[in-house]
Amino acid sequence: MNIAFVLRSLANSGGIERTLTDKANYLAEQGHQVLFVTYEQGQHELVFELSTSVIYVDLNCRKFTLYRYPLYKRLYKSWRMNRVMRSRWNTLVDDLHPDLVVITTYSNDSLSELMSVCKKIPVVVESHTAFTHDMQSHNFLEKLKNKYMLNILKKCSLLIALTEGDKLCWEKYLKNVRKVNNPVTRYVEDVEHVKRRKGRIICVGRLHEQKRYDRLISAFSLISDRHPSWYIDIYGYGSLRDSLEHQIDVLGLKGRIVIHEPTKDIYQEYLKSELFVLSSDYEGLPLVLLEAMACGTPSIATDCPFGPAEVINDYETGVLCKMDEKDLANKIDWMITHEKERHEIGTKGHKAAARYKKEIIMKEWECAYLSVL
Repeated sequence: MNIAFVLRSLANSGGIERTLTDKANYLAEQGHQVLFVTYEQGQHELVFELSTSVIYVDLNCRKFTLYRYPLYKRLYKSWRMNRVMRSRWNTLVDDLHPDLVVITTYSNDSLSELMSVCKKIPVVVESHTAFTHDMQSHNFLEKLKNKYMLNILKKCSLLIALTEGDKLCWEKYLKNVRKVNNPVTRYVEDVEHVKRRKGRIICVGRLHEQKRYDRLISAFSLISDRHPSWYIDIYGYGSLRDSLEHQIDVLGLKGRIVIHEPTKDIYQEYLKSELFVLSSDYEGLPLVLLEAMACGTPSIATDCPFGPAEVINDYETGVLCKMDEKDLANKIDWMITHEKERHEIGTKGHKAAARYKKEIIMKEWECAYLSVL
């Protein structure tokens, strides 16, 4: 199989970038010819390493620079960039003749341009967030935009959702939808003898509205006085850092909640922690939750669409909470005060995460891709 993955960039250390890199490397190891294409990488380094067997190309259409222009110039330059991207993508397809194209994240304009070149090539589109967020409409223009998106997606050979909940949403509009989970990059086999830092809570993800770190900070402020030895380390980057650090200061939690830059060895941080918390409003299939469980770290997650409720059996392999700060505070408090149960949840969560091992899940992805050829 000659397969081409298309992604906006590999400049961010997010779950999408990590899993796409893992998939490309795995398929190359299985003997498939793999092309990895970005279209606005620019001069940024690749955050995750691609195998030397993977052909990497950047179309160099830097749409991330458009924000600096006024609206009329932004629209014109966007139109020009789309034409350039389509031309370069067309040349690449003519030269390398992929059997299958996988478009992993998309916007209206890029998806249309990319798919217009693939008239005789099967296209698989992957949904990595929640349908309820991507396709929600607050006004007439958004409804038109979403209708346009659905019309484009009807032309793809297959849409892959990461969860059953997301799959059911897409099936209301599209015929060919399939669910395949994402894998964990690494499954730590022995977690019994890990030395964890007492009282350490870890959170991982972009400093973005979706992740609702403001909810987490407020929740911890409600119980912090009762548990003075417990603290939170957040690993992530993003535009909300200043506002989150201001919230931490206002609530008197400086030193108790610390925001760190992303690390390439996040598994070592999971293994040092006694508790993991996911406070999001929505997810695709939260890779950070799977990673924490794969490290035997007891986990709490909001019961958001979609993913956590399909991964966690409540109070068995993890704990689910409502999407409000009081319930999150109560669940963190329960985990802290029930040490025996917390350790049991970590052990059972670790066993449950074994089904997301790469050697199991990657075969499902390979089968899904081959099914459209």
